[in-house]
Amino acid sequence: MAGPRSDIDLVCYGPRGYEAAQALFAERSLIRPYEGESLTRLYLRRARYMAGSSFDMLLRQEARKLQGLTTGSGAHINCEPLRADGDRTFHDVVAQEVGQISVLARITDHRQGLATPASYGIEVETVIASTIDEAEAFARRITHLRSYLGAYTGAFREGDTVHLSGRLVHTQGRGGIRGFAIELTPWSATESYLASLAR
Repeated sequence: MAGPRSDIDLVCYGPRGYEAAQALFAERSLIRPYEGESLTRLYLRRARYMAGSSFDMLLRQEARKLQGLTTGSGAHINCEPLRADGDRTFHDVVAQEVGQISVLARITDHRQGLATPASYGIEVETVIASTIDEAEAFARRITHLRSYLGAYTGAFREGDTVHLSGRLVHTQGRGGIRGFAIELTPWSATESYLASLAR
């Protein structure tokens, strides 16, 4: 049921849709960015599911997304960039779960992280927790973060250090993403998968 505090959720598809959404969100006569007191409200809104993030890091992460407040009513408006129908990034890629893992990792490539599902190149720096044996030695073989959660699309950039907690998967197939990855999915009722800027 729509009300005065309802959100406006938009979806854009592929690179052309993303460019159109960027232009829309840059138009200050329609959408204003979060700043001042509204930043605190945004933090409270996001902190519920971004546990562990500091105020500054969470807001830096959120500032990279296509979101803001409508100039008229002050309603929250955001855009979810999705991959185009013909996108083959994940075509014929199969992931087999190996276990669960929590790490600090450096983002090495964010070019495939701007649309959902997002894929980021990563290099693991520190293993925090894991359900697999000899996780530190194994961590050198983890090269990607795959996220099916829109909250992390477009949130990270090359050089960022992020805290990741998700499924450790082995990916195979003809697609360009092969090897070991940390995967964040909404398809678990028992686990909490998250990614947040660490520094």
